[in-house]
Amino acid sequence: MIQPGKTTALTKEEFLCFLMIYASHLDYELCENEESFILKRFDKSVFNKMYNLFNTNNDYKSLKIILSHKQDYFSNASQLKEIFELLSEVFAADGEVSKTEKIFIPFFLKMKDLDVYEPGN
Repeated sequence: MIQPGKTTALTKEEFLCFLMIYASHLDYELCENEESFILKRFDKSVFNKMYNLFNTNNDYKSLKIILSHKQDYFSNASQLKEIFELLSEVFAADGEVSKTEKIFIPFFLKMKDLDVYEPGN
């Protein structure tokens, strides 16, 4: 089991699922359409594991988990393109893209350029 607060190495599938869960909660609600969108792309056991990880960490720690995987999963243009396509789709899944969701991609781009990973945290 993944322990809360620990930076954990995630597989690509786990990382993308975790990111989709995190992004779906930007408007403080995971609606049925967003959950269905995620479950169409990831196995239910992966979803449950990543949802548990998300729920046992606060927003800051969840963002640290995401950013700690930069070198592995979003350090080049093709990886970023894949992520932005998934983000755009999950944001649109509930039929409305919130203001918070609209500003997340530019925020994510700025954050990914910062070296915020702190080993051991």
